[in-house]
Amino acid sequence: MALVFAAAGNQDEDLSKDPHFREELGVNQYTAPSIESLFQTLDSLKPIPIQQLSRTPQTLRINNRVKFALSFGVLIGDGFLAVAGEDSKSIESLGRELLRRAKGLGVEQRVTRHSKQLLNLAGQSKWRELRKELIITQKDVELAMLDLRDEEIAHLLSLGGWIRGLEIAAACVTSTFTPERAAKLRQLDLLDYYLQRLGDLSPSLKATPWMINIVQGLTAIRQKLSSPQPLTKEDCASIQTTAHDLVSVIETP
Repeated sequence: MALVFAAAGNQDEDLSKDPHFREELGVNQYTAPSIESLFQTLDSLKPIPIQQLSRTPQTLRINNRVKFALSFGVLIGDGFLAVAGEDSKSIESLGRELLRRAKGLGVEQRVTRHSKQLLNLAGQSKWRELRKELIITQKDVELAMLDLRDEEIAHLLSLGGWIRGLEIAAACVTSTFTPERAAKLRQLDLLDYYLQRLGDLSPSLKATPWMINIVQGLTAIRQKLSSPQPLTKEDCASIQTTAHDLVSVIETP
């Protein structure tokens, strides 16, 4: 995935475009998929039950970089929902909390200007431009992770966004159900990749109760998605509930 944005500075120094550098760090379509791809999938599942899914971002008062990574991804998913609902108030709180969590990841400087721009665009109700700014924000954080050479954080940030996106997608399917719409939830290759990466975490991290809950929840979702039978409306509702519970696990101090 090429990254093109002015903030990258001198293009000769932009290692994010170097395939050998990206491969060395394990950054690929799974570790850092474009938030634009997630938006496109959710666009295809409209109408979105926005009122059911909306939530106010809460200040995450923790000292845990792993949770900051997961929760940053969750917030990007929240941003899509706020843009879809043209909710400027939610964008304001989202921008401030993105900045707080970026500080926990050590990329505050990268995100500061994006946070300000998100607030500015929301104030002007420029929703198309705001959506583009969310995409650029995700790309710029990816570049920051490349600079920090932090593969694990790349995996976790991506996973957080995928979980929130799955919750939104499953809610869309459940509210307006067809077997064809339900089939769009089957992303087993991506889910298997995340489960494999979680299996590679340190034993002490894997043993924490909240990480155990995340792995168990993702495993339960996989059982639903891997069934040879078509997904039912009840299956989709169950997947939505599990994804919602995982977001709560990520957001709980």
